[in-house]
This record gives sequence, structure tokens and C-alpha cells, in this order.
Amino acid sequence: MHCVFCRSYLLKNIKNRTKTYTQKSFIAAIYFIICSCFLFSPWKLFGQEKKYYFFHPYDYGSEALFNPISVFVNGGCDTYQQLDRPSTFNAIPWKNGATSVWRSVTSPLPVISDFGWNRFLSQEIFPTSLDRDRTQWVPNYMLHIVGGGMVSRKIAEWYDFNGYPLPYMLGAITVMASEFFNEMVENGPGIYPNEDCIPDFLIFQPLGILLYSSDKVSEFFSSELNLNDWSQPVAMSFAPLAFRNAGQNFVMKYALTKSKSTSVFFHFGNFAIFGLSFKTNTENAVSIGAGLASTGVKSLPVQNGVPFNTVESGPMAGIYYDRNNSLLASMVYSASRNCRFRLNVYPGVISSSYFTPGFFITVADPKILIVGVTMKILPLGVSTFCTVR
Repeated sequence: MHCVFCRSYLLKNIKNRTKTYTQKSFIAAIYFIICSCFLFSPWKLFGQEKKYYFFHPYDYGSEALFNPISVFVNGGCDTYQQLDRPSTFNAIPWKNGATSVWRSVTSPLPVISDFGWNRFLSQEIFPTSLDRDRTQWVPNYMLHIVGGGMVSRKIAEWYDFNGYPLPYMLGAITVMASEFFNEMVENGPGIYPNEDCIPDFLIFQPLGILLYSSDKVSEFFSSELNLNDWSQPVAMSFAPLAFRNAGQNFVMKYALTKSKSTSVFFHFGNFAIFGLSFKTNTENAVSIGAGLASTGVKSLPVQNGVPFNTVESGPMAGIYYDRNNSLLASMVYSASRNCRFRLNVYPGVISSSYFTPGFFITVADPKILIVGVTMKILPLGVSTFCTVR
């Protein structure tokens, strides 16, 4: 009897150790890929002429506001555009959100098993459905691989331009930290098995970093598709302390003519807008488009204790003015209660001075007016808000 008990205990212990070893091996494999990118990044090739594919040191537009802090905040607080929660510092789930995400990404296999491997693979990993409740793979590919991967390369170029050591490593760390912050905010105040953060943090964001470590890939997306970061001019308010006007957005333009005077316009983030872009001269362009924006979060049935969400959507339209693909101004209308109307004017429009300001105005429900000022010399702008009667 004693031997049978010992044998059962040993088998159970071996099984648990094997399961733990498998989980650790899975995590180690992901980060081995990232570290490989660091080691073989283009920054390591001595004697090779540097070429920046996405970063441009312009003193105007969205490029003037691009820096590690704005990347971290825009990416981390992007999900507040669709959440019915305040973005004040004391409302951010620093402890519980971080705990929930960390436990899930460090022990992903039990969470996926409870959620269901077939459901996980068919909804998160492979494009098997166009049903809104089963298309979580869409933002995984577009926002994490295409957009997030590009940002990792662009911020690495920023670090390199400004003389920081190991720029590609710093770029990947910045993007992964921003992604963790985003998943923490999206998790909310509860502690539970978080399935949604696993593919984002462990699979798609690392794949995006790996993808854009290739010069050929970066060349294609920057030259052929004119991919760039058109994120919000993010700011802080101090009474109460909060992040305002945050949002990580991207743009693509595909030329329809040899002169590149007219292009197909695709603007995306927590929304997707299609339209046309028209060159007004060799540098400036005006783009118009319409599409759908995320307007809220819809809870789906819980699977074995693992909650699951999708998004609700509504119409959105906008007009945009850029110079050399650096966004100068935009005006949008959206069905989202967090942004009914938004006007962004970036530094460099009012004047060409180094200290020239930009500003933004956002009207949200219920009758909230948010205004802010941004400058190139500030990593984040300054904002305030009030209730409109």
C-alpha cells in the first residue's frame, strides 16, 4: 500500500514537473527569438551604412512628438478609447492587472487548456472566421505584427539617431513594456486567467519585432506601403492625474499612379478607415476616409473560468493633412462615446519654430470637453478637461 502511494506520488510529481518544464520551455523559446533579433540586428553590422526606414527627425507633425515615452503611453493606454473606465492614475489596475497578466503569460498552457485549444487556435492564431465574435486574429496580425513590429523598428531607429547603445534591444524592450502596460489596462481590476494577453504578448508582438529586424521587410513596408505611426498627441492632466488623448494609430498609403499623386488610404488602430489620399504638392497630402471604430467591449460566455471579450463597433470618418507622411492635423467624427469629435493639430502647423505648440480638442460623452497643448521639447503634452453644460 505504501509503495503504491509512493508510486502515485512520484508519477504525479513527475507530471507536474514535466508540465512546468514545458511551460518554461515555451516561454524560453519566445524570448530566444527576441534575443536572436538583438544579436543579429542591423545595428551590429559594423561598416554598413545606416538607413532609417521609419524614423525621420522632422521638427513638425507626428514625427516631432515620437519618442519612447509617447510610444509607451500611446500603446499602453490605447485600449482606453473603447473602455468605459476612467484613465486616471488611481483607476489604472497597477497591482491586480499586472498580477493577472504576469501569471497568465508565465503559465500560459493551463489558461489555454481551460479556454480550449481549438478555440484559441481558430480565434486568436489562424484566420478561420469573419464572424465578429471570432475575429480576434485581426488585431493580432494588424496591430501587433504589422503596426507594433514597425514601431519596434522605428523607436530603435530613434534610439540609434539619438546615440543610445543597443538601440534595437531598447526598441524591443520599449514595445514589450508598452504591450504589457496595454494588457494590464485591458485586464481591469480583477485577477483571473487572462487568455487574451497570451497571444498578444508571447506570440504576435515578438513575431512583429522579429519581422521588422529584416531590412527587406522594413524596406517593403516603408517604401511600397508607406507604413508609418500616426499616433495621438498624448498628454497628461494634473487635476486629476491622468493620461489624455492616448491612442496608437497607423497609416498605409499605396500609390495608384506613377506620379504617386493619388493613393489608397488605410488608417487603423482601434478603428479601420479606408479612403483616398491626394498630393497637393511634392510634400503635402490631404486624405479622407470612412470606416468603423471600436465603440465598446462585449463580454462573451466564460469558458472554464476564463473570461473572453470582443468589441462592438460604429461608424467613423475623418480628414487628414500630412507632410512627408508626418501627420500635421486631423479631424474625425466617431460613434465612440469616448471620442465623438476630435481635432488634432501637431507642432509645426502654427509656425516652424522649435518651440511651436500643437493642440487638441476632444468632445466625449457625457458632454466632456478635453483640451491639451503639445510641444516637441516635451515628451508628453499638458491637458485639462471640463464638463460642458
